[in-house]
Amino acid sequence: MLWRIPLLAGFALLAPGGLLAQSAEGILKRHVKAAGGAKALRAITSTRYAGTVTRAAQPDAPLGQFVWQFKSPALFYEELRWPAAATAESFNGRSAWRELPDGGLATLTGREPARARAWAVFRNDRLVTWKKQRVRVRLVGSGEADGKPARIVEFTTQTGLQRRLWFDAGSHLLLREESERESGAEVIDYAGYRAVDGVQEPHRIRIRRAGEIFEVAVTHVSHNLALPESIFDFPHRASTPLPQVAGLLEALAHNQKTLEALLENYTYTMVQTEIEVDGKGSVKQKREKTYEVFYLDGRAVQKLVAEDGHPLSPGDARKEDARIEKIIRLHQEHKERRLARRTRPGQAQDGEGRNPTVGDFLHLSQFVHPRRERFRGRNVIVFEFEPRPGYKPRNRSESLLQKLGGVVWIDEDARQVARLEARLLDSFRMGGGLVASVRQGSALVFEQELVRGEVWLPLYAEVNLSARLFLLAGVKMNMILRFSDFKKFNVETRSEIKPPAVPQDFR
Repeated sequence: MLWRIPLLAGFALLAPGGLLAQSAEGILKRHVKAAGGAKALRAITSTRYAGTVTRAAQPDAPLGQFVWQFKSPALFYEELRWPAAATAESFNGRSAWRELPDGGLATLTGREPARARAWAVFRNDRLVTWKKQRVRVRLVGSGEADGKPARIVEFTTQTGLQRRLWFDAGSHLLLREESERESGAEVIDYAGYRAVDGVQEPHRIRIRRAGEIFEVAVTHVSHNLALPESIFDFPHRASTPLPQVAGLLEALAHNQKTLEALLENYTYTMVQTEIEVDGKGSVKQKREKTYEVFYLDGRAVQKLVAEDGHPLSPGDARKEDARIEKIIRLHQEHKERRLARRTRPGQAQDGEGRNPTVGDFLHLSQFVHPRRERFRGRNVIVFEFEPRPGYKPRNRSESLLQKLGGVVWIDEDARQVARLEARLLDSFRMGGGLVASVRQGSALVFEQELVRGEVWLPLYAEVNLSARLFLLAGVKMNMILRFSDFKKFNVETRSEIKPPAVPQDFR
């Protein structure tokens, strides 16, 4: 009879709670079914949780008010409010913002906007269509949450953000979620599930973040309310009038021309780090290149000086010098003809062959929710941008610009862009998708700063790109650019001009 033991054990692996059922995808399917079923969950387009909240550190203090509001596909609003203090956080589809305990307001930067977006998508999607979000999942093990055995599934977004979900091994409902915030780890526990419109909803929530524990008693859960999108927008509290966005951008365009003239006198170091990941989220390849950058008529010229932390070999350095000298020589030879061919902004035949201008940006996009904030110690005006409805792009550059949405920080005194976050709202195809297809969600972050009170120079840039090239396998690339060692030099326009090798330190 001993032969039966391996056979019975094999069947046990296929039974509920066995190996097959414990795969990440199997756990998620069981959770969706236990929560009410995919059909019922898909029918929910908005949810509002309301109740009371107490601080664990102040159990005898007056009860606070708790609100969570979600609207598909990716909007959320959270509010914890007491008589003498309040915190709020929201993501409105373009930017994330937070109300601080002292009443101040701030647009979130760094990884926080991506984290807020990912959480909004997660809460609205309810794990029904996670595959369409190109999220990677894996089973990381078992544990115990609130005294109950749980299966732990890890989610990783396209941008590398991770969230761990703990599912009750018996009921298959969500017990806990863990993620990282700028202030440290956040843990949210769920309990007291009851059916609302046929869907299981938690009525006890514990939130642990930034060294505090909030105990929430949910008293009302409502589905499919007509939540206005203004609920999720940045509050308007400015006591002084804000400048018109159009005038602000026109001043920005004018200052950009002045800036281009100043750039001719500067050089700096740029370190470019490229990280390519495979379909499982593992690093496939990492490359680092160091460049010396200088400008010719506003065009950045990049001279490669090192790869992966090692200076170029003498032979490669000579080849790079020759390449740069050729660029400068051709620039000198063709400058007059290039100037003659150049048309005024907005009057090009097809718009190809020139870089997009602020003017293009102005008539392609609409700008909303301007506000005043502080950014790196300076006064800035922040506003969100999105495609202008009904506008038909005239060329490839406009087609790309019209698919972007995001946030821009403009220095109020200098009228220069201090920070820009842009996200591709729809896939962008070149050659009908045969040449390349850049996927929705690809994103760009760019920052620049005032150097010694004279010129604005780039400080940091990050590109998260997901694309398919020539119908081949997809490429996922994270590129980080860091700029430093800003120096000043003077170059006379002469045929013997050489790339700046040893610029004088700018003091």
